[in-house]
Amino acid sequence: MEPLRINFGMRTPMADPPDLFHLDALLGALKVKAVERESGQSVNPRDHHYDIPVARYTAASGEWVFKASSFIVQRHFEPQVWMQTGRLNTTTAAEHKASGWLNERGKKPNPAGGSYKSSIYHTMVSNCDLTAYCVGDRAGVEELLTLCEQVGARRGVGFGLVKNITVECVAESDCAWYQRAMPMDAEEAFPDQDYAVATGALQAPYWDRTRAGKILVPA
Repeated sequence: MEPLRINFGMRTPMADPPDLFHLDALLGALKVKAVERESGQSVNPRDHHYDIPVARYTAASGEWVFKASSFIVQRHFEPQVWMQTGRLNTTTAAEHKASGWLNERGKKPNPAGGSYKSSIYHTMVSNCDLTAYCVGDRAGVEELLTLCEQVGARRGVGFGLVKNITVECVAESDCAWYQRAMPMDAEEAFPDQDYAVATGALQAPYWDRTRAGKILVPA
């Protein structure tokens, strides 16, 4: 296991995540994607998304997290409000799908829902690049990241397209993997990092409210 820095160059703006966006969550999703490609069928994500080549940190309380930071966003401009309205007609949708700007899951268009449903919503988007840190197996991390084409929300309309990803070894002192959700008793082990008390999960799926409890997040 080596201290690593992962840099994402983005081809299109990314929808701003409402919460911390953890590297281990992305790697776990890519692991599930790899298993499904190999098996040719859908699998239960929770059977596989912890099987990633990243070391773990266990606090004195016994609670653990992956040694993988949340993503640090380097914005090129201030975030902007993006508005989307519906609805699409099938001809335009076919053109968008062919150009890669629309990701329709079904083979047939559903005129009563999805991209064809009349709607309006607003999303904060950023022109940015991303950086994250972890302690892991470089070859294994690089292999999973070859499957990463997009990140963030609103991927179906073209946001979060990845241009390039680089993985490089760094000095242990420069690997800030602990800039992430941490157990409540982890603050003593990282006195140089300012944390604030929050409510959330320590492992993926971070959106699962049933897993939420008191945690520390970078201040």
